[in-house]
Amino acid sequence: MAETSDFAPRGDLIDRQFVLPERVAGEIALEDPGDIHALRGAFPIGADSAERAIASARAAWPAWRDASSESRAAHLRRFGDAIRADAERLAGVIATEVGKPVWEARTEVQAMLAKIDITLSQGLELVAEREFALGPGQTGRWRNSARGVLAVLGPFNFPGHLVHGHVVPALATGNCVVVKPSEQTPATGQLYAELARRCGLPPGVVNVVQGDGAAGARLAAHPGLDGVLFTGSWSVGRRILEATLDQPWKLVALEMGGKNGVLVCADADLDAAATAIAFGACVTAGQRCSATSRVFAQRSIADALCEKLARLFRGIAIGHSSDPGAFMGPLISRAARERHARVLELAAAEGAQALVAGGPCEGPRPGHYVRPSLHRLRAHDRASRYQSEEHFLPDAFVLAVDSTDEGIALLDATDFGLVASVFTRDRAIYERAARTLRVGALNWNAATVGASSKLPFGGVKRSGNDRPAGAMSTLYCTFPQANLEHEQAPPAATWPGFPTPE
Repeated sequence: MAETSDFAPRGDLIDRQFVLPERVAGEIALEDPGDIHALRGAFPIGADSAERAIASARAAWPAWRDASSESRAAHLRRFGDAIRADAERLAGVIATEVGKPVWEARTEVQAMLAKIDITLSQGLELVAEREFALGPGQTGRWRNSARGVLAVLGPFNFPGHLVHGHVVPALATGNCVVVKPSEQTPATGQLYAELARRCGLPPGVVNVVQGDGAAGARLAAHPGLDGVLFTGSWSVGRRILEATLDQPWKLVALEMGGKNGVLVCADADLDAAATAIAFGACVTAGQRCSATSRVFAQRSIADALCEKLARLFRGIAIGHSSDPGAFMGPLISRAARERHARVLELAAAEGAQALVAGGPCEGPRPGHYVRPSLHRLRAHDRASRYQSEEHFLPDAFVLAVDSTDEGIALLDATDFGLVASVFTRDRAIYERAARTLRVGALNWNAATVGASSKLPFGGVKRSGNDRPAGAMSTLYCTFPQANLEHEQAPPAATWPGFPTPE
């Protein structure tokens, strides 16, 4: 039975070998959030796994750094071949651990394959060596050099693609990595390690260690690392920054949460807007940093939009990850399901009108199932916890606005700055929003979810620290080095009051 091998712990990948920890500091329980009685077992957490993985990566780094770009690219293409050969198996493990439908897990695997091609073309172009003629006999050279050993701390919602999105540019630019998968998706991390091992990468170039949040915190603070590449919540990102304050050499790339909004103007295609909003709010059960949670609609079309959204939210098909007819699976955990219930209580206490009640529900199997919820607000309140906090659930609210300027201002009135969307036929409104909004991504007549790896992806304010991933990820994996070069040493210069060498 495939699950027996894929969900049986093989240990950490260190020095290209799977090694079960000799000293166990804890364990990670396995769970299928859509069928909580289906999986049994746990992955051990090694007490000294991070130390051994960092030492392995550090030893491998000089040779990997000095390998030709073509050699590293060939390894990454073989990595892609390994993923492609086991794409369906990988999608199945992702779907089981995250609870997302298999169709969605398959799109995640396809994004992993595309990441390799984009990095080896567009990504490496960004860090290509540049040469300038600076003066007689003098050349200026601008290199982008590998940083060293980077830690990759992965999230649960895209346990393949978002880990891979850091690993590929890191390796392509000559770094070695230590990956810690989310403690909620250890089997996906293990399969990813197996595929990396299979493609023949040299020992120590890719290391994967299992661990919980505490293990991730220790890894992030380790002085032997040259960078931490993190995808997760604002609160954890903040703790990583605090833990690395005394390590100014360490690159910290944070991709954190969002409170993403959509402005629907009076001239918009309402069917298209409603579909994009419902999709953006409910795909991956709302557990995306780019999920839609705030909707501002011009007053003349707000009622009609609410009716369409309510119909779509009520019609979302809930099911187990293996159900081909399911659009939305369960939430990742019991705690997340309980949080949805508390958010609904908070919304009611703050006066939000429930258009679609949503919340915890019975599923096809014992699991953490919820139905999406939709609210309508009477007024904007920056102090409202319901309106301002990221809930990471399938929930959204609608608020009517009197003008596009008011809508744009409210899109920006949040502590987060990841993604926003504007639905209008008027390009001038969209361009005004692009000039005004402090967000890392602004979409025109498109959902807040569904970023392209050919573009930068990252946020401002609490959503990130100006280290955009996507197409720009090769930049933060390197540091610039400036060279002033003379093939022949020039004649000694003279300056007033400066002695001659003879």
